[in-house]
Amino acid sequence: MALAMETSKFFYTLKNNSMKKILILTLFSIFTQCHSQKNSKIMIPTIDKEFETITKKIDDGRKDEINGKNHIIYTSAKIGFGEVKYNEDSYFSVIKNFYPSKNIQNKGVAFNEGAPIGIWYYFDQSGKLTKEENTDENYEFTYQNIITYCELNKINLSKGYKDSGYQTKVLKLDYESRNAWQISHQITADQIQEIILDGKNGKEITRKTVPFINN
Repeated sequence: MALAMETSKFFYTLKNNSMKKILILTLFSIFTQCHSQKNSKIMIPTIDKEFETITKKIDDGRKDEINGKNHIIYTSAKIGFGEVKYNEDSYFSVIKNFYPSKNIQNKGVAFNEGAPIGIWYYFDQSGKLTKEENTDENYEFTYQNIITYCELNKINLSKGYKDSGYQTKVLKLDYESRNAWQISHQITADQIQEIILDGKNGKEITRKTVPFINN
């Protein structure tokens, strides 16, 4: 009888532990799916390494064009031409620079206000691809992690093109001989908070407040 009770107790405990494990795994799965669905909503522009020439040549200066959800800025100067495409649903823009010959010089994707992400492509004046730079190299704390960090800390990252107001800036930098992220965002009408995070693990290295001067 005692043996039967002990056996029953063992299987009851085993069952409870198994149910706990199943519950933990289920909750983790739900969290992962929700996080994946949230990340899937992050619109990241795509870009290829193909040679191209400028799509629109303008005189010295700048021209803005709105096409659906896209805001495109064309620039022109003696050193060449530029094109930046923003999408109102994305934290990122596509940047292209061209030689005076109108041939592509370099192109890639970057935060709307700041750091490049992904692969950037570089060409010589004849149009030959000369370099592919992985701008995410040695950043284990990724740009997706930066977006999540900003969401959790209620730091507003702007989507699309904004022509006024201070927009949160996300930069990559070398801080004390290690890769780091710098997030600069407005906290009051006259103050900017600068946060530096370790590019490897995302740990906060430093945080300071600096004056915001609206020119």
